[in-house]
Amino acid sequence: MKHIFTCIALLGFATVGYSQQKFNTQTQPHRLVKPTTASEEEIARTMHDGQLQLSAPQMATSRDAFNEDFSNGFGGQGTNGAWTIEDVGGNSIWMMADANSPGGFYSTTAQPLASTSAANGWVIFDADLYQGGEISATNPAEDVSGYLISPPVDLSASASVILEFQQAFRYCCADDKPFIVEVSNDGGFTWITYDGAPTFTGGANDGSANPLLTTIDISAAAAGQTYVIVRFGWQPNGNATHSHYFWGIDDIRMYENPVQNDIRINTVTNGDILTDYEYRCIALEQAIDPSLGGIVIGTMYENLGTITQTATITAEVLDAASTVIATVDTTVVVFANAESPTPGDPIDTLFLATGWAPTAAGAYFVRTTITYSNTDETPNNNTAQRAFWVVDGEYGHDHPTLVNAEMAPFAGSGTTADPFSPVGYGNYLTCFNNGSIAGGLSIRFDNNTDDYCPFNILLLARNTDYNLSDADYVAYGAYEVQPFYVPTGASQQFPIYLPFDASVDIVPGVTYFAGIQTEFATEQELAVKAISESDIDFSTGYWAETTTAGEFLWFFGIGSLTDATPAIRLVLYEFTSTEEEEQFITDFGISPNPASTDARINFNLNAASYVAYEVRDIQGRLVTFDNIGLHGQGANSFNLNVSDYTVGNYIFNLVIDGEKMFSRQFSVAR
Repeated sequence: MKHIFTCIALLGFATVGYSQQKFNTQTQPHRLVKPTTASEEEIARTMHDGQLQLSAPQMATSRDAFNEDFSNGFGGQGTNGAWTIEDVGGNSIWMMADANSPGGFYSTTAQPLASTSAANGWVIFDADLYQGGEISATNPAEDVSGYLISPPVDLSASASVILEFQQAFRYCCADDKPFIVEVSNDGGFTWITYDGAPTFTGGANDGSANPLLTTIDISAAAAGQTYVIVRFGWQPNGNATHSHYFWGIDDIRMYENPVQNDIRINTVTNGDILTDYEYRCIALEQAIDPSLGGIVIGTMYENLGTITQTATITAEVLDAASTVIATVDTTVVVFANAESPTPGDPIDTLFLATGWAPTAAGAYFVRTTITYSNTDETPNNNTAQRAFWVVDGEYGHDHPTLVNAEMAPFAGSGTTADPFSPVGYGNYLTCFNNGSIAGGLSIRFDNNTDDYCPFNILLLARNTDYNLSDADYVAYGAYEVQPFYVPTGASQQFPIYLPFDASVDIVPGVTYFAGIQTEFATEQELAVKAISESDIDFSTGYWAETTTAGEFLWFFGIGSLTDATPAIRLVLYEFTSTEEEEQFITDFGISPNPASTDARINFNLNAASYVAYEVRDIQGRLVTFDNIGLHGQGANSFNLNVSDYTVGNYIFNLVIDGEKMFSRQFSVAR
């Protein structure tokens, strides 16, 4: 993948190459899970998704330079020639499917490939069948690999080549999917590698749509070539991490791309370019100074046409009223795949520093648009927009208005062989500026959470090797689920603030992990609300079983349970440190918390002072402000009427002598 990082010229920045692994799932540690049998719901969903896939427009077969439906088995169609197969089982894993396909202990014959010409025959890599039964001490899982290799194809008359095929798969037991497509034009001496499932973002134990209609532009390797070989590979990576399930393939076509002008934007992101993480909720005091680049907008884009284009990418920041408040643009060359400097990887990533930083809390948007002189054939995907929020003292990756999913543990029966599963979720976070204090977490629990389930909240400082399991605890808190944590309906799905035992200074540049965790097997379930959007920035971590011995470790959260982003945020005391607070006030607290009608504000003043306060909602908007005058040294208190507040999380800021502000978070519940 190619990456470009561009800063604003008037700020004195140079254009430099900036390499990230932000969107590369292949670089992350493996998540090892047990294979499981597909449920009826999973099978029904994959079939439904497959029908949606096939409803997409397809090119006329008259343009085909190569066509294979396996009606002649591996013998090939007409004069194409025969397919060959290679696998670790001596050609016993790749096979022509039959009525029992897919087979094996964890697969089911209810999952055959539903391709257009499946009745004529289709090919399967039946990894599960090869394992020979349930995995046990006497039948350990074996890592498998293999290739399905096409006959040579003459594509010398094709100025561009699209490879299309219908597939269905399920894989286990690591999160980096094993499917690749490789193309050679020199008799197999060198190969160009493509993602074999570029539209699939699931993880271990996940199944694709059935069929998953896949198109890959292989022009860089195949266009104008006289001797092209394509091979479909299930690639191993050791330790039986891709031992199970199946891969079905059918209806393979190669045809010339009829589209000349078609650029699209794949993704737009906002965030801190010094890390891989994108924040949807940014603490105001952590905004990057404009002189250092300010808000950075990332754009992933690619050329789906046959003509290399010179285009302009415009990145904008908009306020809640959709008024453009910052804009920057640059010119890029968007290579057609046949001319791409990095064959097999046509997607570019551009980061543009806007030179703007927020000075007030509120909702904002980043928008990116790509334009060029020719008429784009699919203009609807030339613009993308994403919301983010700036608030007083919270860091998070979740989208506050898109919390629509649940993160919960694997179910267990409670037996020795199948214990209840410990569970944990959280997010990786970094701070840019000095002065922030980590006070606790804001968590949205799901209604499947059991009352009185014990759990911990934690803040870990990650080691340089990305290993959370050996990371240092820097903050901690032990809790059990109270009934008011658990929502009983949509109107009660509010965040719960839980403080650490002691606040800690946050060091800029250090990567932290803020999470929630049960450390032992319990019948009680701990479930957290989440957004279902795929976690493309790898900010999610989870606590999962990795061995049959019952060992649990923290891992990056890319997989069937953790494609979502948990609604867990780090709450910062952004205005002053605990030590500085004690120079002015002590025993500062709010009770009850959550409150329903009145909250009692208590504080001890070290000296007589003028006092004011403000209340802000979770979006950072001012709810209440009052100057309550001179208060004497010693114990003070007053009531805050919250009967008109909507259910949710709030920040209470106590202002002393108009100079020092001290913060606490509280919730309103009914």
